[in-house]
Amino acid sequence: MATEEREPLTPEQQFLRRCFIDHYVRSPPEAPYRFTRREWGFFPFGGKMMFRHISFTRKEELDAFFRQRAPMHAYHSSAYYSEPSLQPMGEKVKTWMGADLIFDLDADHIPNSEKLSYVEQLEKVKEEMDRLVRDFLISDLGFRKEGVELFFSGGRGYHAHIRDPSVLPMDSRDRRQLVDYITGNNLDFDVLFPDRTVEVNKRFGSSKKRRNFRNRGHGGWVTKIYKGKDSLLNEMLALPDNKSRVQKLLEISRTKKLGIGQQKCSSIVEDLFKKGGGVTVKRMLEEDMFQVTSTNTIDTDFLKFAASYSSINLSGETDEPVTTDTKRLIRCPGSLHGKTGFRVISVPLDRLPSFDPLRDAVALGRDPVEVSLNEGFSITMGGEDFDLKQGRVSVPKFLAYFLVARGKAKMLPDAFLL
Repeated sequence: MATEEREPLTPEQQFLRRCFIDHYVRSPPEAPYRFTRREWGFFPFGGKMMFRHISFTRKEELDAFFRQRAPMHAYHSSAYYSEPSLQPMGEKVKTWMGADLIFDLDADHIPNSEKLSYVEQLEKVKEEMDRLVRDFLISDLGFRKEGVELFFSGGRGYHAHIRDPSVLPMDSRDRRQLVDYITGNNLDFDVLFPDRTVEVNKRFGSSKKRRNFRNRGHGGWVTKIYKGKDSLLNEMLALPDNKSRVQKLLEISRTKKLGIGQQKCSSIVEDLFKKGGGVTVKRMLEEDMFQVTSTNTIDTDFLKFAASYSSINLSGETDEPVTTDTKRLIRCPGSLHGKTGFRVISVPLDRLPSFDPLRDAVALGRDPVEVSLNEGFSITMGGEDFDLKQGRVSVPKFLAYFLVARGKAKMLPDAFLL
């Protein structure tokens, strides 16, 4: 097994590692499905890099590793190998036996996430994962509800694991097609809403065509775009003026990378809210219409905006590659997250709406620990409300870990260490 390379631990790192050792002595993670066929990777406290290409043949070996090493981060491969510890990677890949399908949603993929608090980020990501599973994985792609396992990542996101036999042999190109569908990448509106003839001039042998917007119940992306249309129009109606509405469209275009500029955004807003005294918006909502103008180009741009409200953003650095990569490492369920101390915990789909990571994923104990807080901090965690002032404070171990790991507090020289 590889030797860890790490610097001498600071008092803070010593405290964090001690917390993990004590936890894993009592509660090592459950062995994941077919754990002996998976590659494992770990990042130690104070480490310079991950060490990987590790395998376990017995649950006892896995438990002993966590008790003795207490890694800061623990991962296993989505792939199964006949020789999971084989090196180099090029040789291991030759023993590839298939891979789970993994979806990883993290706060990084949320537009303007840096403006949200940690609690707000958690709530937004949870809503996205619920939509991903219900609207795409189950409704559109047909995976069984029982076959989709959800996990809180322990940090700022959620993972969905699918082990259906149909996905195991999928290569990266197959998985890419699923990602493209979910993200709405390269949607062909001419296929979703094909032209239909609305008027024929027999004298001149000409005809007039318009999009066939089908109806809301058509299913798939047609239904999703109808829902996106409603959400977008209602949000724009709530804005005070057309200037704000143009800025709203420009922001969506930027964050969703639609490539629609100022002039086209202004044209859409004018057709929706200015011409006819704003009657277009009213009809599109009340009569469930989808006609913006007679200009096909503007219609297409509006469809892009509506579709963006129903797509799932998997384009972050850690999100999309997780799904398409057939060799990816993913956090081990039941392990602890080194930056929060929270458990990577299973979340049944029916419980997802009420799941609260700051309550349900808290794993460390309540023994009091004194730390020096850099600045005031308020949070509800472990069923308790905390409103802490800067300076020396005594808090439960689970909160002390969270504050120290996130750089919000330091250990005191005379503090009670575990």
